[in-house]
Amino acid sequence: MTAATLSSERRFGRKVLDTLEGYIRIDLVEERMFPLSTVLRYAAVVFPVLLYYFQSTFLGTGQDVFVFMLIGTAVIAGLQDALTGLTSRLQFAQERGTLETYLIEPVPWALIPVAMNIWRSVTGAVLACLMVGIGWLLGAPIHVAGIPLSLVALFLGIVACNALGTFAAAFIVLFKRGEPVVMLFSLAASVLGGALFPISVLPEWIRWLSYLVPHSYVISAVRQLLAGETSPDELSPALSLGILAVFCVVTMTFGLWLFDRSLRLARKLGILSI
Repeated sequence: MTAATLSSERRFGRKVLDTLEGYIRIDLVEERMFPLSTVLRYAAVVFPVLLYYFQSTFLGTGQDVFVFMLIGTAVIAGLQDALTGLTSRLQFAQERGTLETYLIEPVPWALIPVAMNIWRSVTGAVLACLMVGIGWLLGAPIHVAGIPLSLVALFLGIVACNALGTFAAAFIVLFKRGEPVVMLFSLAASVLGGALFPISVLPEWIRWLSYLVPHSYVISAVRQLLAGETSPDELSPALSLGILAVFCVVTMTFGLWLFDRSLRLARKLGILSI
């Protein structure tokens, strides 16, 4: 490999890092511009935790039901930003007419979905951890030994939801709409993922759909790791992590390719002014 090739690769790597850093900086500026919104966003996660805590106390169901609903809700909250953050920001950029300015950077277009949503993905994970932490302070029995693998499961779930978000983003690029589809999938995932009840209670004719959404694997793995709850109807955490890893590779690869192709088609059709 020649010195010129190495230098070119270093410059490209530097551009990629600069792009990621640039998008994160934009998000940090927006966080500082609206500090009250940021504070309220984090404060809002306290209320569902308190709701499930007092509900389990009132019904006399004990801490087991509390931790069951707590983990499911925390995972859903953590994955929500990863699922909807890209489409929200992309549609906002289209409305403001700034999308084209993102595309003129000398980096692959497939990098844009990753860069645009990296900060929201991180904050989503922080929200999930914050909810579990508050539940632990209220007495939820959390197995500390399961935290590392739980974070791995949450990370894979966030990557999977980012990949799914790229499909909706490709739709938005071409048709200017996509939010209703994402919101419908998000609501369906809350039910099919078993956030507040085990998926085994679902009718058989719809239960198979649970295995098509990453939420079910993340929630199942995190519950077993943090709460020590096992069921013969659930997959083992190791198997759930393996399925999530394969899901991430397949959907992210195809999603980024589709997003890149949608941008090229939009430019050819005159939808993008570049």
